[in-house]
Amino acid sequence: MIPRRLFLKGIAPLTWPLPAALAGSAAAAAASGSSLDGAPRTTQAAAPLQSLAFYYGAQIPFDELSAFDGVVLEPEHALAADPAVVARLAPQTLAMAYVSLGEVQASRPYAADLPAGAVVGRNPEWDAQIIDQTHARWPAFVAERIIAPLWKAGFRAFFLDTLDSYHRIAKTDSARLQQAQALRATLRGLQQRYEGIRFLLNRGFELVDAELAPSVLAVAAESLFQRWDPQSRRYGEVPEADRRWLLDRFAELRSRYGIAGVGIDYCAPAERALARQTAQRIADAGLIPWVAEPSLTSLGVSTIEVLPRKVLLLHANPDGNTPDLQAESAHMYGALPLEYHGFVPEYRYVGDATPVEGPLAGRYAGVVLWSDRSEVPEPARALLRLAREQGVPCVILGQSEPALLRDFGLQPGVDALPGPIRVQRLPAVPAGEVLPLIAPTDTVELAAGAGSEVWLSALARDGRRMDGAAITPWGGYALGNFGVFNLPGAAGARWSVDPIEFFRRALRVSDAPMPDVTTRVGRRAFFVHFDADGWVNRCDRPGSPLVAEVLLREYIEVYRTPILGSAVVAEISKEGVYPETAEAAQQWARRLFALPFVEAGSHSWSHPFDWVVAAGEQSSHRPYNPLKYGAYLPVPGYRFSTETEVVGSKRWIEQNLLPPGKACSMFLWPGDCNPPVSAVAAVYAAGMGNINGGGATITRSAPTLCNVWPLGIPKGGRWQVYAPMSNEQDYTNNWTGPFFGFERAIETFELTDAPRRLKPLNLYFHPYVVSNAAGAKSLHKLWRWALAQPVHTIYASQYFASVLAWQRAVVARRLDGGWQLRAPDALRQWRQPLPSAAPDLRRSQGLAGYNEHAQMRYLHAVASTVVLRTASELAAAAPRLVDANAAVVRWEAMDQRLEVEFSGHGPLDVRFEWPPGWRVKDAASRGWRIEREAGGVWRLASKHSRGSIELEFRAG
Repeated sequence: MIPRRLFLKGIAPLTWPLPAALAGSAAAAAASGSSLDGAPRTTQAAAPLQSLAFYYGAQIPFDELSAFDGVVLEPEHALAADPAVVARLAPQTLAMAYVSLGEVQASRPYAADLPAGAVVGRNPEWDAQIIDQTHARWPAFVAERIIAPLWKAGFRAFFLDTLDSYHRIAKTDSARLQQAQALRATLRGLQQRYEGIRFLLNRGFELVDAELAPSVLAVAAESLFQRWDPQSRRYGEVPEADRRWLLDRFAELRSRYGIAGVGIDYCAPAERALARQTAQRIADAGLIPWVAEPSLTSLGVSTIEVLPRKVLLLHANPDGNTPDLQAESAHMYGALPLEYHGFVPEYRYVGDATPVEGPLAGRYAGVVLWSDRSEVPEPARALLRLAREQGVPCVILGQSEPALLRDFGLQPGVDALPGPIRVQRLPAVPAGEVLPLIAPTDTVELAAGAGSEVWLSALARDGRRMDGAAITPWGGYALGNFGVFNLPGAAGARWSVDPIEFFRRALRVSDAPMPDVTTRVGRRAFFVHFDADGWVNRCDRPGSPLVAEVLLREYIEVYRTPILGSAVVAEISKEGVYPETAEAAQQWARRLFALPFVEAGSHSWSHPFDWVVAAGEQSSHRPYNPLKYGAYLPVPGYRFSTETEVVGSKRWIEQNLLPPGKACSMFLWPGDCNPPVSAVAAVYAAGMGNINGGGATITRSAPTLCNVWPLGIPKGGRWQVYAPMSNEQDYTNNWTGPFFGFERAIETFELTDAPRRLKPLNLYFHPYVVSNAAGAKSLHKLWRWALAQPVHTIYASQYFASVLAWQRAVVARRLDGGWQLRAPDALRQWRQPLPSAAPDLRRSQGLAGYNEHAQMRYLHAVASTVVLRTASELAAAAPRLVDANAAVVRWEAMDQRLEVEFSGHGPLDVRFEWPPGWRVKDAASRGWRIEREAGGVWRLASKHSRGSIELEFRAG
């Protein structure tokens, strides 16, 4: 049930001090780490609200709403979506529950239990019962039946609606006064019963007095400049007289009690520019704005405007939330370029008729259709039409049908063009990876239309043409082989267009900062992990030592790089498939996991090669080489169980291989690395991270982005995180030779770093790679190459966490200029395309510095919230952290002093740029060596893995 609309008519500064009583109690609670009722603190500490959102829908965009300081939610929808909604949004966003005090609709859970005689009227517009505020039992009913369940659920702030409904039943001044006094008394009772309760009032100007004011966060009113008339169903301007009346009421509250005002206006979803202008007008009037469509199921504009990062990615697989999605072109090819631009693909089957709640504008950056089938069902066509109507960019790739193209004003012909066909790439168009071969049977006459930029055309012998790829006024398209071309002879695939540039133009990508998982403090992230296969193999060298011994002695204990190691229980257990080597294998595993720089993971119990087949789950995808391997290892007496594979293996490894206090925290997908939903759910339920699948094998002989996989794939609402790089199998033809082939991974490392940084640096292998002399040499070569690069070493678990944080990160424009960036703590790196203006470190907040690489500027955050402001002229007026091989764990910037603490996994290496007059204080005593580099950059090095730096300014 969507609550009734705000029933309002319509000056405080955008930031304001809270009333002293409320601010004091909140400060005490913040200091104690508890909420105002003594429970663990889950809500935002009492702080000035600068931005505010109202969202009443059931499909709640939690991540986007976390950009705002406060959000009003319909509690029944919010708690159904997530019972821990308040904690989920805290501490950055204060969740407020919608509560109607003047009226009760029949859909409310307490509607049937209203006190006898409390209902005195009916509001036919909203089919609601009007309450007599003077009823003796009403205050207790509000406290016990309405507020108490919400308080128990964690809400501490409430948006109180229908406060003026008593005007419908109170016809005299005396009657209205009695109703208002009774309503005020109800609110005071809530103050006394629920310590620290806070109210956002929907109008109710007459209710606020000195006693109530300390609990009032703000007072809201709708229709200050733009309004919606539900009778005529039209938007329009608000008359000046109505606006002046509201502004006077807001001014009275501000002058008397210092209470802020909130202006709520309405604009059509397609009128995004008008929404921004209206929000600015409301802000200029001294109010916090919220401008949206009237159902309040959209992401509107406040003092910030969330920049949509989600893209609806439509595909043709009806089982799109299962392993079958992995084979869809939308996933294999479409997701990577979207992710490069900072977009989060939201996969959706073309035949899904479930409506997307609310307007698409403001919530989605685009709608991309990539179908591997020519038929496009009506649900997908309707969604694309809606997006176009609302000004949301649309992109069409893959197979398509004429009806869909006609929806976009294109007029495809009926007959194929006569051959031979000559494909032409138009001048000044970015080059793709190949100029595709187009058969006459794959053509029809087609013109891109007015205002379009044609990228590829197929020219027939009679002069007719098919514009196969183009950027259009509504987005863009690249049909069939004009998008991705399958090379003859099953030799792979190539992009016919530059996918990064194609999506940039088609989706109207701006220069907004976006979160980044490839980089840490300006340096390419680097981590190592290995699947446990071959731990008990023998090496081809004198004495035939176990692979486990050689890998540990000659690599892991030598390079001492943070690494994720794993074990397959069936290969290492005495009850497994290799009992004769189990004791030695376990000894070497214990030595491995005892190392402080090794984190522990499970590579499953029986190493399922095809988990779907092993578990007996139905799927249309092809089993992984079942005749050679079987679905999983033939463990004596073992009956396959997902619970055993995940929880059982984790428990066994912890009990038999790990030192006390160390947990098996990661799961490394085995076999075809395409687990079913149930397996992914089990891993998350066990509290483990996960990795594997995907990868990258781009090389100079196959320089294609078709060989670079995206970040991961959704499985049942959870995320399977792919490995950034492929292991030796893909370079050695499944370990059949050439065994030195793994050395070519260096080409992949380089091509995923330039001309664009697509992936972090990831050394991923199986232990058996060292069983062969050529393989052993290749692993040394790769490891040494990686450590010779300017990298920032991390653990695989940190990468996993950063990918999940990347999905949740929020970018928002600020009305006062600049950007607001928010992300969970696992992500501290942002990037912005060049040549965008450089940050002004003096005026930005939560930003330590930046550097530039491969067409991007990498921004180093030191807080979960960053306010990024830029300067038209770059002036080095503040110290700038250029890059570091360690994390910033403390950053305290003052006018003339800066204190920074770093923590890494080896000797510290940090680069700074500081203005004239600044210097490092007590560098030698803190263990730092300093040397000057070109361009005014200083390098600071320490033999320690943790250290602090103090910079100070001395005039003259």
